[in-house]
Amino acid sequence: MAIQSLCEAVHCRHDRQSGKPQPRTAASGQRLCLVCRARLKEDLVRLPGLYEGCEEVLSPARSGITERVSSGRARQGIRLNEAPLQARSDMVAVLASWAGAIVAERGVTGLPRREVGTLAAFLARHLDWLAAHPAAGECAAEVRRVTNVARSALAPRPAVPQELGPCPFTDCEESVRTSPGPDLTHVVRCGAGHVLPPDRWLLLSGRA
Repeated sequence: MAIQSLCEAVHCRHDRQSGKPQPRTAASGQRLCLVCRARLKEDLVRLPGLYEGCEEVLSPARSGITERVSSGRARQGIRLNEAPLQARSDMVAVLASWAGAIVAERGVTGLPRREVGTLAAFLARHLDWLAAHPAAGECAAEVRRVTNVARSALAPRPAVPQELGPCPFTDCEESVRTSPGPDLTHVVRCGAGHVLPPDRWLLLSGRA
């Protein structure tokens, strides 16, 4: 009777009857279980979209805050964010590394262009070989890592409250500030609880 090996993906966890998390059994002829193999394929499919999403975060904001230059002209600033930059760099590096391994070890002609969409599609076509490779667990872990890093880079960040000036309501001496509202919106209110709708935000400039 052949001994079945366990899945080599470090994130593979399955609760057995013992109650302890254990890796699942690897699929026949492969080093990954069916679940982790499917997850690797799903990550490869998602990466091009995540790469484009990171690019959109790094592009100039169309309606963001402008900065004033010495000549007095307003200039649109670029929302430079280190996390999306790093995520994009890691995606290309990891996918290109495994694509290079496929070309070198399988004798495939022509290394794909260093583009996430092209590289991810190339790896997906060789998924069976990757899942049976001695470093299959490492491949699954690296692709999962860059996927999670990209998703984290695109996750909404909690808004930081900003002070906007004194409250325009009569006899109120509290300051007005922004605060997170429902569905990632913003609420403008003072310390006494006065909430200002958007049509009253201009009052702040006259009192500030």
